[in-house]
Amino acid sequence: MLLRLPEDLAAKLARAVAPRQRNRFLVDLLAKGLAEQEEARNQVLIDAANRMNELEAKHPELLQEAREWEAAELTDSVDVWDADFDREMFERDLAEAQKTRNQSALPAKR
Repeated sequence: MLLRLPEDLAAKLARAVAPRQRNRFLVDLLAKGLAEQEEARNQVLIDAANRMNELEAKHPELLQEAREWEAAELTDSVDVWDADFDREMFERDLAEAQKTRNQSALPAKR
């Protein structure tokens, strides 16, 4: 990956970090920033879940509605609405696709 920095920022980086340490410095900085972003995003979700739990505790009808949604079947099985669907062929093709994907994710042998 090629990363372009504005001239003034590149000059500051060059002055502040030794040449052989710049790559590691940028990697560490990005990792820290991305982890903080993920943590903040997760905290928003945690706060929302806690708030929903509080609301459901105060209003049992909300909890009942949530349980109804969880138990609901929104559509029939594909076997019902698609007469041409071949589950056996689908499962075989899916397994093959997953195998191919997993093999391509493995590091190359040397």
